[in-house]
Amino acid sequence: MKRIATLLLLAFSVQAHAGLFDDNEARQQLTDLRTTQTQAQKKTDDRLMQLEASNSRAIELVGQLEKLRQEIATLRGQNEVLQFNLDEAAKRQKDLYTDLDARMRTMELAKVESKAAAVVSEQQQLDDIVQLTRSSKHKEAVVGLQKFINENSGSAQLPTAYYWMGVSQTALKSYKGAQASYQQVLASNDETRAPDALFGLAIIANAQGDKKSSRRFLLQLIEKYPQAEKAAAAKKALLATD
Repeated sequence: MKRIATLLLLAFSVQAHAGLFDDNEARQQLTDLRTTQTQAQKKTDDRLMQLEASNSRAIELVGQLEKLRQEIATLRGQNEVLQFNLDEAAKRQKDLYTDLDARMRTMELAKVESKAAAVVSEQQQLDDIVQLTRSSKHKEAVVGLQKFINENSGSAQLPTAYYWMGVSQTALKSYKGAQASYQQVLASNDETRAPDALFGLAIIANAQGDKKSSRRFLLQLIEKYPQAEKAAAAKKALLATD
C-alpha cells in the first residue's frame, strides 16, 4: 500500500514538474514572439521612415524641378522679348538708314539740279550780254560783262566773258583794258578761247602801229594752235603785214 502511495506521489510530482516546464516554455516562446514582433515592427517603422524620407526627397526634387521649369519658362519669355526688341531696333535702324540714304540722294540730286540750273542761268546771262557786243552796244556790254565777272568769280565761263569784253573794249579803242582782258583769257589756259585772244592782241598791236608785236602774236597763234579756226585768219593777216 505504501508502495502504491509512493508511486502515485512520484507520478503526481513528475506531472507537476512537467506542467511547470510547459508553462515556462510557453512564456519563453511568447517573449521570443514579442521580441520578433518588436523587431519586425521596428524594421517596418524604419522602412516607413525611409520611404517617407524618400518620398519627401522626391517631392522636394519635383518641387525643385518645377521651379527650374518655371525659371526656364521665364527666361525663355525674357529672351523672346529681348529678341523682339532687337529685331525692332534693327528694323528701325534699317528704316533710318534707308530714309537717310533717300534724303541724301534727294539732297545730292537737288544740288546737281541746282548747279545745272545755275550753269544754264549763267550761260543764258552771258549769252544775253554777248548779244550786246554783237549788236555793237559795247559800253553796255562792257558794264554787263564786268558785272558778270564780279558776280561769277568761279565760273567756267570767265574766259569767254573776258574775251568778249576785250572785243567790246577794242571796239571802244580802250586798248589797255582790252589787252588786260585778253591776257586774262591766256592766263586761264582755256585752249578754246586762247587763239581768239592772241588774234585780238595782234589786232590791238596793229592798231597801235606795233607791227612787230602784231606779227609775234600771229606767229604764236599759228605755232601753238595750228588747228584753230583763227589760225587760217592769222596766216592771211601775216601776208598782209609783209
